[in-house]
Amino acid sequence: MNIRFKSAMHRKNFTGFISSKNANYYSSRSEFIAAVFLLSADKHLWERSKSAIARYSVNFNSIDLGGISTEGYALYKAARAVYNGEADISLSELCDWTLIDDPTTLTIFTGVMLLRNGVRILKQRV
Repeated sequence: MNIRFKSAMHRKNFTGFISSKNANYYSSRSEFIAAVFLLSADKHLWERSKSAIARYSVNFNSIDLGGISTEGYALYKAARAVYNGEADISLSELCDWTLIDDPTTLTIFTGVMLLRNGVRILKQRV
């Protein structure tokens, strides 16, 4: 499977963070990698999330969500869901094209694949 980034900015944010903060990101938990992948997909969400991410953990309660887009909020909910193992976002929400655009939905599915298959799928693209 090839990793599908939402944009060039997403690729830069994700790979830059993983490379600089986690020299050996292959030893990181899949939940952490998937959450960072999802949080880094939206410019505004990423700016608000960076300070909540430590070396191998994410403090979702410290992320200020005020003013983010619907897509950013969906990415946040999906990141929190994959990280905590909770069902925060429903399939009906993901499939509602009036709420979440197609690129965001594909990004969320890629995040779930990172969770499911682990970081070994990153070796192909990062």
